[in-house]
Amino acid sequence: MAGILAWFWNERFWLPHNVTWADLKNTDEATFPQSEDLYLACPLAFCIFMIRLVFERFIARPCALGLKIQANGPQKAQPNAILEKVFTAITKHPDEKRLEGLSKQLDWDVRTIQRWFRQRRNQEKPSTLTRFCES
Repeated sequence: MAGILAWFWNERFWLPHNVTWADLKNTDEATFPQSEDLYLACPLAFCIFMIRLVFERFIARPCALGLKIQANGPQKAQPNAILEKVFTAITKHPDEKRLEGLSKQLDWDVRTIQRWFRQRRNQEKPSTLTRFCES
């Protein structure tokens, strides 16, 4: 194990010429970053995440509702397995040829299919309230 660590932390690979690991030890005149400093990163990131979560739920959301920002999202598209399969697997923006084919297959007019695709695309967008709380 010591051989692997010695190979991994080889000074010739990590440091410039004429510099050794001993040169990077903390002294009274100079303080260098140490690998132990990385132990603070995960708890600090968790604390920042929790502060953001508390802020979004208990401060930003009530403020947004007080400002009368709408909580409802876009209108939901009516469930349709064929159109959903085309939307997820093929395209979110069908061309005229594909619209006409879907129109014949479903016995819907082209305008209704266009409306369905627009509503389905808008379903994936976050609501104004969500965007307000995240900013």
